[in-house]
Amino acid sequence: MEICISDFKARSLKLLDRIHHSGESITVTKRGIPIAKVVPICDHKNEIDLKGTLIEQDEDIFSTGEKWDSNS
Repeated sequence: MEICISDFKARSLKLLDRIHHSGESITVTKRGIPIAKVVPICDHKNEIDLKGTLIEQDEDIFSTGEKWDSNS
């Protein structure tokens, strides 16, 4: 998908959400010249959408198996 920078600015949150869920990329243009490419970076595991809602929860990938003590 290709979009001019003014349209990208006006619709950026919806476009970023679309990129995130579809996996597609967007090329941003200025006066018809490509200036940026926006691509998704996650693999859809333990992801949070742009509204801050947990979409899918997998096992705790950050767990070391040790108990955490807040007093340490």
